[in-house]
Amino acid sequence: MEFGILGPLLVRDEGGSRAVPAAKQRALLAALLVRRGQVVPTEVLADTVWDGCPPRTAATTLRNYVMRLRKALGEAGERLATEAGGYLLDVRAEEFDADRFTRLRDLGHARLREDDPGRAAAHYEQALALWRGPALVDVPSETLRRAETGWLAEARLDVVEGRAEAGLALGRHTELLGELRSLTAAHPERERLWAQLMTALYRSGRQSEALAVYGRVRQVLAEELGVDPGRELRAVHGAILRADRALAAPARPARVRAGFVTPFQLPPDLTDFTGRTAEVADLGARLAEAGGGTGCRAPLIAVVSGQPGAGKTALVQHVAHAARAGYPDGALYADLRGSRPRSATPHTVLGGFLLALGVPSAVVPADTEARTALFRSLLAGRRTLVVLDDARDGAHVRPLLPAGPGNAALVTARTRLPDLCGAHPVHLGPLPADESREFLARLLGPARAAAEPRALAQLAAVCGGLPLALRICGARLAARPSWAVRHLVERLADEDRALDELRLGSLDVRAVFTAGCAALDPPTVRAFHLLALAPSGTVGLATAARLLGESPVRAERVLERLADAGLLTAREPGRYRYEPLMRAYARELVRHRPSPARPGPRAPRRAALVG
Repeated sequence: MEFGILGPLLVRDEGGSRAVPAAKQRALLAALLVRRGQVVPTEVLADTVWDGCPPRTAATTLRNYVMRLRKALGEAGERLATEAGGYLLDVRAEEFDADRFTRLRDLGHARLREDDPGRAAAHYEQALALWRGPALVDVPSETLRRAETGWLAEARLDVVEGRAEAGLALGRHTELLGELRSLTAAHPERERLWAQLMTALYRSGRQSEALAVYGRVRQVLAEELGVDPGRELRAVHGAILRADRALAAPARPARVRAGFVTPFQLPPDLTDFTGRTAEVADLGARLAEAGGGTGCRAPLIAVVSGQPGAGKTALVQHVAHAARAGYPDGALYADLRGSRPRSATPHTVLGGFLLALGVPSAVVPADTEARTALFRSLLAGRRTLVVLDDARDGAHVRPLLPAGPGNAALVTARTRLPDLCGAHPVHLGPLPADESREFLARLLGPARAAAEPRALAQLAAVCGGLPLALRICGARLAARPSWAVRHLVERLADEDRALDELRLGSLDVRAVFTAGCAALDPPTVRAFHLLALAPSGTVGLATAARLLGESPVRAERVLERLADAGLLTAREPGRYRYEPLMRAYARELVRHRPSPARPGPRAPRRAALVG
């Protein structure tokens, strides 16, 4: 459960937010939350709910409000207990945003005192991310707002100042200028903010502006409060006049990474990785440039797409391992399971990433946006590589992407993720014939490959350049030294049994193809089956329209959906191709599970093709 007062009143469980629409019930809930775990006397609650003017029937009416509030809270209603003389709401500190906020504020202050501005900044960012608007903004109780909003607003400003202090210690003075100008205008009485603005200006090479700010704040304090600048402001002013080296911009502090765990989550590299020469070179060069940080204003985001079994994961793992030295702050990895029925949510993945980066579980944010904010804050100024395997779409990965230059993310997906703006696309087609033969030779050993060069070439051709199929064939032959390569070629030549042969332990071409079709709607799946009945593996618009009984425009949309899913390859405008094993899979489905023809102008033709 999650309860919040830092903005509109919030109650959220696993099913989402729960509404508390009645105004008096919101006031009652807020009054219980700010004294969570304590028995709140009926008189205090009545005074809060009715703003100091409770009716004579207040006790009875409160009982009714409590009953309705329990119902509104759902299962959490059991936490609202009736006690002698009052009521108690059982909420743990980690479930209440105000308590989590103060805990994070205290952690930030502690890290700042320990000269650890990197972790301090992360805690402050996390604390501020909990605020969704003015505290108690929709709670109709002036009594409660007077008692609570003042100290909460003060605590928030304290965190804002702490974050600015940490930012200055991290050398982010130029980035802070705009924010500090706005803050001093909104809170002219906060001398610490003025001192921070003067420091940021001085470190940005704007000494005269920094001195002018001091003159302005001295005038403001004299006119509005009748006081002179305090010790901190006078000290900064004097340091600027003396050009004191202690006020100069720091080199990147040695303590920035203190407590920052350097994760390395990549799966093992494949020692027999072969081929994809152009793609390896392209990604390697881009990763080297991004990790170097020179001239890069944004992180590298690369999307590797291709049909099921094309070797997307193997390629990304291989180049990620090769680029390790350029990303000394670690490598994060997540299998998003986007092609499976239950994919990993960004919320869950971010929780794992934050734990891997050393964030205590007790302060991992409860909502996804706050987790993303903290994740990006932790990676700011660092060089970390993030690998996101098997993404469903752009929305699936967007919260998991780093934002700062020097970082990089490698994403694999069945589709090209066109909605992921700014990403570098890498699409994997079949392995070329020479790389397919080289891959098989590496799996079999040079002597055995040299003994049957023609059969090896035939095996590569039968596999259609699909890395998963090549790996299964190579592993099967390596496990059976007595088999001739041509023996497996003969087995695979029979389309009826080809996919049965391409299975070894957890490696299964048919299963991978099936997962690739799982996300498609039924009409598109039927089209995938029917189009495989074309006389060759290549399908043009006219043939597709005839087989599907649709107009060329509608047929082209279906073909594009299949190509986007990696089930067809677009060779040229208007012409699409089934790779050999994908066609065998589609035709197998037609033979064993024929789809009934749906009504339409060409239904008899489709029925004949299927039957």
